[in-house]
Amino acid sequence: MKSRLWFVVSILLITVMIFAAGCGNKAPATPQGGEESSSGGAAESGPVKITIFVGFGTGTEPEQIELHNQIADEFNASHDDIQIEFITVPYEEHTTKFSTMLAGDMAPDIVMPIGVMGVAEFQDEWLDLTPYVERDNYDMSDFYGPALELQHVGDKLIGLPLGVYPSAVYYNEDMFDAAGIPYPPHKFGDPDWTYDKLVEIAQKLTLDANGNDATSPDFDAENIVQWGWDGWDWIPFRMVPSKFGGDSIGMSDDYRTAEMNSQPWIDALQFVSDSVWKWHIRPSAEAIDAVLGDMDALESGMVAMWEIHSWMSYNYDTWSEAFNWNVAAIPAGPDGSIVDETNIDGLVIPSHSKHPDQAWEVVKWLMQPDVMKRLTDSYGCIPARQSLAKDWLSEMSEAYPNVDFQVFLDGIEYMDNPNYEAWIPNYGQVFDATEHAMELVLTGENTDVKAILDALNEEVQGYLDEYWAEH
Repeated sequence: MKSRLWFVVSILLITVMIFAAGCGNKAPATPQGGEESSSGGAAESGPVKITIFVGFGTGTEPEQIELHNQIADEFNASHDDIQIEFITVPYEEHTTKFSTMLAGDMAPDIVMPIGVMGVAEFQDEWLDLTPYVERDNYDMSDFYGPALELQHVGDKLIGLPLGVYPSAVYYNEDMFDAAGIPYPPHKFGDPDWTYDKLVEIAQKLTLDANGNDATSPDFDAENIVQWGWDGWDWIPFRMVPSKFGGDSIGMSDDYRTAEMNSQPWIDALQFVSDSVWKWHIRPSAEAIDAVLGDMDALESGMVAMWEIHSWMSYNYDTWSEAFNWNVAAIPAGPDGSIVDETNIDGLVIPSHSKHPDQAWEVVKWLMQPDVMKRLTDSYGCIPARQSLAKDWLSEMSEAYPNVDFQVFLDGIEYMDNPNYEAWIPNYGQVFDATEHAMELVLTGENTDVKAILDALNEEVQGYLDEYWAEH
């Protein structure tokens, strides 16, 4: 099952969170100035070399490495006092490599692109950029406000946003047409667009081998050939409670008390369970492995709707060759709230950088509209600058004229905050535990939601107690 891919991330996190918590924050209270280096020693002769670490997410493909090298050449040709170099590390090695560099007093000066989960891996390592922004009166008015909010850890501005990946409900228009069902709404806040309505539509789009939909008394749940919805497959369960009046943290405000058996978490996991075993609109773990295999939900040709991020753009061409598709708005939860689960890519400066002042100058250069556009085009994300997002909309609409890409831009205003990848104590262990809880339901091994979450809460409380005993 594809959700298992997330366990790889959590394994990497367990060791590094312990290390990161022990790293002292050497960030200067205010930006450095004068002729001395940021580490307080004598100024180095020649240009300052700024290393940019790539490996916390995208950016490691050959064509992306080539772009980074081009950008480095352009910067270096136009600057005498600062030179930049990209260091690219495979994703599966990024935690070990970055930890080793910190331990060896060889911290890179910038990390990019990095998402909320990457920031959480080394929560205490990032420099607060607020003094630099205030000193230079740096204009951030062009950035999407919600994207900037996700760059804050407490009262610290730990990075600037490069691009965002909002979610939408992708759907197969051909399946809707065959069933004679109107397409789902594209407008956020449509009073008729709720998860209850989604279930109603998805049942009519779920078919057995004899063509009966899931509302028919003759429906054979053991021989489903088409599902109406693939839920939030590929997205961690921590996100789902935010749809039901809770949040993705599942803990008290001080992170000391687990609250993962609270009512929003119960409602969220019950919805997941019912979607598979009661309404039969979502494939079970067994069906995903056996039928969908390595294909994404829409690519399989067996799923009508799927809620996932805009980074699915890498497969748009494949879909377009096989069927007509589009995107709809995120439905409202039971309490009327709308939460658009979002990934984000930004850049940060490690607090152990020996050249934070020069790194900040490079950051500003990289965040210029023309450079940002080239980077976000390569990363497959929507630029975090509103002015560039308009160009993105035009280009995507030209490439796929039948798709309503405005839905993604509208979704930015509904970003989940706290983000479902945000830091929590003992990140990796808690992540594994919450994913295991959902896995029990998706496999059918246990569908007693309250019992599952009571056990989860007890397990997570142990991780919290363990964390705070050490901090």
